[in-house]
Amino acid sequence: MSNLAEIERHNLQLNPVNSISSGVYSSNSGLPLIKFDISSTEMPTSLDLSQLRISGKVTYTSGGAAVTATNACFRDGFSGDISNCIEHVTISSKKLNSVLERVTNYSRMIPTIMSGQHDSNDINCQLWNEAGHCTNNFLARNVVVAQEGAKGKTFCSPLYCGMLNSDRDLDISQFGTGGLTIEILLKPNVSCAFGADAAGANPVLCEVSDLLLTVPSYRATGQSAEAMIAGDRVFNFNSITSIFQTLNSSASVVAVTPGLQNVSSVFMNAINTQDLGNQLRNSARLSNLGELREVRFSKNGVLHPNQYRLFSDVQANNVVSALNAQTLKGREMVVKNYFEALSTNPIGQFEKTMVAYNNFESGIKNRSQTQNNGGSSLGTASGVGVLFDAYGNGEDFSNQVFSVEFDNSTLTGTAATTLGLYMFFLNKQSLIMSPQGVSVNK
Repeated sequence: MSNLAEIERHNLQLNPVNSISSGVYSSNSGLPLIKFDISSTEMPTSLDLSQLRISGKVTYTSGGAAVTATNACFRDGFSGDISNCIEHVTISSKKLNSVLERVTNYSRMIPTIMSGQHDSNDINCQLWNEAGHCTNNFLARNVVVAQEGAKGKTFCSPLYCGMLNSDRDLDISQFGTGGLTIEILLKPNVSCAFGADAAGANPVLCEVSDLLLTVPSYRATGQSAEAMIAGDRVFNFNSITSIFQTLNSSASVVAVTPGLQNVSSVFMNAINTQDLGNQLRNSARLSNLGELREVRFSKNGVLHPNQYRLFSDVQANNVVSALNAQTLKGREMVVKNYFEALSTNPIGQFEKTMVAYNNFESGIKNRSQTQNNGGSSLGTASGVGVLFDAYGNGEDFSNQVFSVEFDNSTLTGTAATTLGLYMFFLNKQSLIMSPQGVSVNK
């Protein structure tokens, strides 16, 4: 037990170690990588990762000037200011000289987390003030217009990595990880702002600047420090691993071997493949999965959990007469398991969401797979998931095949209907710190 008199609290404030004189990061400028270096300490020093924040400005420009209010130019509302610009985030231990977690397809994951676990009050209030999240792309257009002229829009956001959201303090001293390196790779401009003018004669460019990483730290001294150094400590966290696949037929089967030993849950979202890499379209949009009839999860070709079939009853897309309470009731099994996968808790412990049959901004009405890909109309909050193990060691897919089958009559094999599926695996890991050294149990 620590003696509070022997604990010193500090607030670390760090600038990127690879900054240049302008302080601007962008794929267009040739500097898309942002790197923060958190040094090791001599005495046990724990970071309060739940309070880690990255702040700065996001600026959109067209032809070297601010985007005007007349431009048809948007960015994804659920993603928010900084998350909309990020390709992936990597966290490494300096002592182990190895990666602890790499979250790829970051800007595809954030819309699912925002819409799946928050309601409109959360998103349009607290999360808007933090990082410009909002409930539809049309509202986000004000951000692209750069409310402060060419100076950009400020943000102060957490990073949604498993390690940084474990609700545990992490020792970065020489007796722990030996420091941390956090690297953020920005997306190409074509995947940030989108719309008719964003892809016009003067393509819209996105820049990130004035970056600062802040995190509280607690330095132990005296007998508290000695006790920490002498004992074994375990830091448990859920790492996030992303895999991309395609769905191109009415009975699409995705089979992968994730190579992960302790999978807690898997959640997925989709987008029409014609929208990827197309600046006319929103590459972070959550596509409606169409006329989804059934979802089946398997392990090594056997339904798992036992007889795990999620039935759905979705009528033809864009049938206005079908937009009623039955729209959601027909998807009850799919939606329930999606919620559980996101929260890694049973449905009874799930509180807020944007998923609703009649939600103005992002309901799951029977809309087409390309709904709101241009930004000016309403979008969807849609996804699929499965919770394997909320409390134990997780499911072993280190050498076993994880597969999911979708029965969807709208997927015809043509480019117009093919969906890109982004899969996110939550895998339980342990960072073990002892007098003998540091090791990772995956």
